[in-house]
Amino acid sequence: MFENETTDNDTLGGRIWRAREAANFSEAAFARSLGVKRETLAAWENDRSEPRANRLVTMAGLLGVSAGWLLHGIGEAPLDETISSELDILRAQLARIKEFRDQTSVAIANMEKAIDRLAKNVRDD
Repeated sequence: MFENETTDNDTLGGRIWRAREAANFSEAAFARSLGVKRETLAAWENDRSEPRANRLVTMAGLLGVSAGWLLHGIGEAPLDETISSELDILRAQLARIKEFRDQTSVAIANMEKAIDRLAKNVRDD
């Protein structure tokens, strides 16, 4: 195993289910995409049976994961869309806060200059 690789100890069925959920596929839509019955997919996800190699490779492609991760749990797991969306929201909020900080710094500097100018005028009078 490579240094940065992780092992996912979930079952094959659990990994299929997680990857399908992360890709926002319903059970019915994903089964249709694979050309199998929903019950067949459910059996795979519940570890009652296993898909053939060609189906596994097709699944990996549709789900955006490696066949190695699906089969053995080696490599990178899919990022849950909910988490991805939340990360995007948090990044946008942080960018706005940084923008406000920069604007505040400029406003403070302008106020300091105005105070210094007014204080100088008071001393000169």
